[in-house]
Order: sequence, then C-alpha cells, then structure tokens
Amino acid sequence: MESYLGLAGWAFLPSFITNFLQSIWYSYKYPVNSAAKPTPNTPKYRRHYNRIYCAVVLAYLAYTVVEVDRATPINCYDLLDINFHSFSQKQLRTNFRKASLMYHPDKVGQAGADTFVRIRAAHEVLSDPVAKMAYDRFGPEITVCTTCKTTKDYVMRGLGSFYTFYLGSGVVLILMSVVGKGQFGRYWRFIVLFGMAALELAMVTRAEPITLLSWILPHRVTFEQVAILHQIFISTFIAISQIGPILVPSKEQARNNTKDLINRLELLTAISNAESIGQLQSAFDVFRGDEECMALLKRQMGMMALDAQLTQDQMLNETRGSVQRRLLQRKNT
Repeated sequence: MESYLGLAGWAFLPSFITNFLQSIWYSYKYPVNSAAKPTPNTPKYRRHYNRIYCAVVLAYLAYTVVEVDRATPINCYDLLDINFHSFSQKQLRTNFRKASLMYHPDKVGQAGADTFVRIRAAHEVLSDPVAKMAYDRFGPEITVCTTCKTTKDYVMRGLGSFYTFYLGSGVVLILMSVVGKGQFGRYWRFIVLFGMAALELAMVTRAEPITLLSWILPHRVTFEQVAILHQIFISTFIAISQIGPILVPSKEQARNNTKDLINRLELLTAISNAESIGQLQSAFDVFRGDEECMALLKRQMGMMALDAQLTQDQMLNETRGSVQRRLLQRKNT
C-alpha cells in the first residue's frame, strides 16, 4: 500500500517542488524586477524548469532505492547474529542461548520482553527447514500461517502477495494508459513488469538464491531482495513517466512545440509591425497641415518606390549589366 501511495504522491509532487526550487533560485540569481529574469512560458524559463524537474525526479529515484534498503527491518539471521548462507544448527543453538540470556526479561526487565519473543520466534523458524524455506522467500508474514504444513502449502500461500502486487501494478499501468498518463515508454513498462514477475517467480521457487542478486545484495535474504526490486520498479516507473517526455519528446509534443514557436513568432511580428507603423506615423506628424510639404513628400516617396521597383526588375538589371560591360570594353580598347 505504501508503494502505491508513493506512486500517487509523486505523480503530483515533482512539479510543486520544481516550482518552489526554481523560484528560490531565481530570487538569488536575479535582482527584484530584473528584466533579465526569465518569465513563464519562455524557452529559457522552460529550459531551466526541465533541468530542475529532471534533477528532482532522479534525486527521488536515488533516495527511494537507498531508503528501502536502509529501512528494511532486521531479519531473523541478524537477530541471532548468524550468516544465512553458511550457518549450522550448532551455531544457531549457541547464538540462540546467548541472545536469550542477554535479553531475558528476568535479566533486563520488561524492556527486553519483545526482543526475547522475537528471538524465540526466529529460532523456531530457522530450526524448521520448511518454515525457514518459506521465511527466506516470503518473509515473516508467511510464518504465521497455521494451516501450512508442507513446502507446497507455504509456496501457494506466499504466491498470494505475488499475484496481488503484479495484478495491482498491471491495473495501474492500464488505467494510466486509458486516461492518457504515463504514455512515454508504456509498452516497455509492461515488458519490464512481466520480466520482473518472471524473475520473482524464479526467486521464490528456486532451491538456491540467484547468484547475481546474492552478489549485488549479499546481506539480504530473498524476500528482502524482492521488496527492494519492487521499490526499484515503482521508482523507476515514476522517473520514466516524469522525465521521459522531457528527455525524448514525442512527435506530437515536438509538433506542439513548433506550433507554439510559430504562434510566438507571429505575435512578435505583429508587435514589430505595430511599433513600425507607430514610428512612421510619429515621423510624418510634422508634415500634417502643410500641403506643399505633403505634395513634395508624396512625389519623393513615389520616386523612391519606382527606383526600388526598377532595382528589383531582373530584365532591367541584366540590360544594365550588359551596357556597363560594353562601355567597359570600349574604354579598354
């Protein structure tokens, strides 16, 4: 449930945090009422926003991966201070006696009662090969199953959480595709989801842990590795949904950006034309009321327009060039 709450929260929080950080940065970088300060909806403002946005999402991604490993509760092996890869039953009994004496309520009082109960429960689980197998793959919740007697019973019970997570994740992805959210890389996310499901299924049904995961997370039991992979999947899903369209814009988004740019250019052109007309009107205001000057001005402007038209006439320019070349040849001879 916490994973889905985090997914829902980070669908909206990055933009809020980005706006907050950008406003703080601008307040330090630009003086108050500075003309150089980018305004919203300008390319420079959007470029700064996108960079901060990507940094916020990637920082969250790194934080969640580290936090899920750090916040993982102590497991039975750590509680009894044994190596889950190579401990023996003799070592288990010895460490259990030491821990029981250290945290016995008669010795440390009621403060150690909870730890003492957890130590006894850990010893009972790790002493039973079937319960230990179930604990390694599905976590402490599976050990409270009162109807599970065989390995098959534990596996069938433990796969309930497997189905819940992946069916829930699949439903979320489908709903987001229907409402138009998270369109970037949506097919790849489904492929990764199926790949994760296959990997986890292999992890909980194999007799031995997967070597690669044991090398990457050597201090984590299989069910802890699964929990970390779940969080990595959800966090990466959020990161891709948030920054993917920014780093790799779609064709539709590129067309929209081009359309926005054209609209801005048309607006700037209209503003420039209005300013030019205003400047011309202010320049000709001095001639208002003087008929003689107005007539002279019209005659001069007509001659300028005629000269400009003749200058752009291709046939006239070619004839003029030909005459100039003939005159130059006669002069040289």
